[in-house]
Amino acid sequence: MLKLLIAAALTAIVFVANANANAQNAPYRSPTVLREVSLTVPFKAKSAPQPTIKIGSTIGIARLDKGRLAYAPMSELRDWASLDNHSGATFAPVSPVALAKNFPNQLLNAWGSDNKLDEIRITASDLRMDYVLIYGMGNDAQWGSFAGKAMAETGFIFEETEISPRGEAKAMLVDTYTGHVYGTVISNNIALNINDLTRKIEILINKLTSERSPKNA
Repeated sequence: MLKLLIAAALTAIVFVANANANAQNAPYRSPTVLREVSLTVPFKAKSAPQPTIKIGSTIGIARLDKGRLAYAPMSELRDWASLDNHSGATFAPVSPVALAKNFPNQLLNAWGSDNKLDEIRITASDLRMDYVLIYGMGNDAQWGSFAGKAMAETGFIFEETEISPRGEAKAMLVDTYTGHVYGTVISNNIALNINDLTRKIEILINKLTSERSPKNA
């Protein structure tokens, strides 16, 4: 037992001696300098990256009527064609025929599912569209809901702290692959056309595109 105690004491003495030697060889660091460094290099919180869309992306146009995909009137298609000429993205309508091929029960007078918005998104994805711009009017554009459904029931991914506003017309830009909502636009000036709505959508797209170079008409 005595031998073990002596060995342990010798080990402790050697450890202390080595520590003192290392301390003498290390450069002197002033506590003041360390304190100043800690004050001059503040912690930076990581900020979430801003969503962007790429130049040349294809955006599907989906017109709602009572929560269902419908053909857009020719006057509205002309407004979308004008936006297509002045935007870095390409716009193309999502046809109800394409939706019916994916989901046959969506045909007129047939039983349909409760996921009509997600079915529109999936159809746009099958058409190789990067994003889909879904818009509706009246009861499809009410407060806190879209296409007659509460936002939590749309199947889309959105900021839960944001309340979806009401408008005479409402449009949502949605990622066709993830269902992420990139932005919501409303307009209360649609008596004659949807120029006001398309103008606001153009502002949203310009904000989201990292490269703002309008394509040639």
